[in-house]
Amino acid sequence: MNTTQHNNSSSAIRGNSTKPMSAGLRAFSPIVLAAAIASLGSSTAQAGLLGLSANLGLGIGIGGGVTVAQTIMIDAQSPPVLLTGLGSSLVYRLIINGQASEVVQVQYANVVVIGGNYQWATLASLVLNGSGSATEDVSVPLGQAWVVRVEVHQNPPPPPPPPPPPGPSPDSARWAQISAGTFTMGSPETEYDRSDDESPQTQVTISHGFWIGRFEVTQGEFTAVVGPNPSAFSGDDEPVEQVSWNDATNYCALLTAQERSAGRLPDGYAYRLPTEAEWEFVTRAGTTTRFSFGDDHSYTDLANSDGTAHDVGGKQANPWGVYDTSGNVYEWCGDLYGPHPGGSVTDPTGAASGSSRVMRGGSWRKAGGDTRSAARNFNTPEVVSDGIGFRVVLAQTQP
Repeated sequence: MNTTQHNNSSSAIRGNSTKPMSAGLRAFSPIVLAAAIASLGSSTAQAGLLGLSANLGLGIGIGGGVTVAQTIMIDAQSPPVLLTGLGSSLVYRLIINGQASEVVQVQYANVVVIGGNYQWATLASLVLNGSGSATEDVSVPLGQAWVVRVEVHQNPPPPPPPPPPPGPSPDSARWAQISAGTFTMGSPETEYDRSDDESPQTQVTISHGFWIGRFEVTQGEFTAVVGPNPSAFSGDDEPVEQVSWNDATNYCALLTAQERSAGRLPDGYAYRLPTEAEWEFVTRAGTTTRFSFGDDHSYTDLANSDGTAHDVGGKQANPWGVYDTSGNVYEWCGDLYGPHPGGSVTDPTGAASGSSRVMRGGSWRKAGGDTRSAARNFNTPEVVSDGIGFRVVLAQTQP
C-alpha cells in the first residue's frame, strides 16, 4: 500500500501513518479529547494538536471551515490501509490506483468513536478505468475527526474469452450451412423396401454446425484440384465418378491445402467427407418419410435417371437446398461400415474397425429403394465405379 501526499496548503499536514487509530485513542479520555478538538481556535493550538496526532499515529482532523486542496495517491487493495491526519471540511483529491474495471469505495470513519472498531461510511463508489485508476475529490462533514480508506468493493469481472477465429465464408450458392440438431437415424421395421442394416433406429445429436456442398463434386471441380478426370461419362457439370474412397479423401486434403495457401480457409477448418450421420441428417432435412419429398411407395416422384448420370443440380433440391441426395451417384462417407449403435449418441463416426467404407444415396444404376434416406451400402476403399462419386463437407477440425 503506497500513499503519497502532495501538499498545496501553507501548513503541512502529516498523515501517512498506517497504525490503527483506535489503539492510540485508548490512552485518552474521550471527554478530554473531544474538548481539545472543540477548543482549537488558534493556529498555534492547531499545529500542536497535529504534531501530537502524528507522534501518536492518530489521524485527527481539524475543522476550521477553510478548504485546502491536497492531492493524495493511494492504492486500492485488500485489506485497505488508512489515510490519517486529514482535516474536516477540507477537500482532498484522491488518485486511486488498482486493477482495470475494479469497483472501489472511498470510506471514512470518525476517530473519536472509541471501542476498537471504526464505523465506516461511504463517500463514493468508483469503477477504475481501463488503466486501473480513478480521481475523486472528497470531504467529510464539518467538525469531524476522521480517517479515510479505499476498499476493494468488487473484483473486476474476468476478462472475456478471446473471440473465436474468423470462420470461412463459402459461397452460399454452392454450400449449404447446416446447424446442429437431433434426428432419428435408420428406418422403422414397417418401412417399405427397407434393409435389416437400417436397424436399430438411433437418436443422433449433431453437436456442431458445418457446411455441405449443395451438389456432388463435379468433374470440373475435381480436375481443377487433382488433375486427370477418371469419369466414364463426360461433362464439367456432371458428377465425378469412378473415384475410390482414397481418391475422395485425397481430393479433400488437396482442396484444404489449396484454399489455406490462398488465404481463403482459416486455420482450424478443413474439407472432408461427411460422416454417415451427417449425411443422413442433411438428406432427411427434418423429414421422417422414406424420401425428403415423401414416402412415394410407387416411386412415381423419383426422377428417372434415363440410364445415365446427369448434371448436378438438375433435379429438385431437398428442403435444405441440397441436390441429388436420392440417386445420380453414390456418395462416399468417412465412416467404416458397421451396425447402427442404437439408443442415443452424439456425433457418431461409424464402426471402430472394419475393411469397408459407407456409401449413401443410391445411384443411376440402382433401384428406387436403394435411394431412400435410410438406405445404406458399402465398399472397400479402393473400389471404383461409374455409379460412385462423393460430396464434401467444410467443418472445424475440432468443433
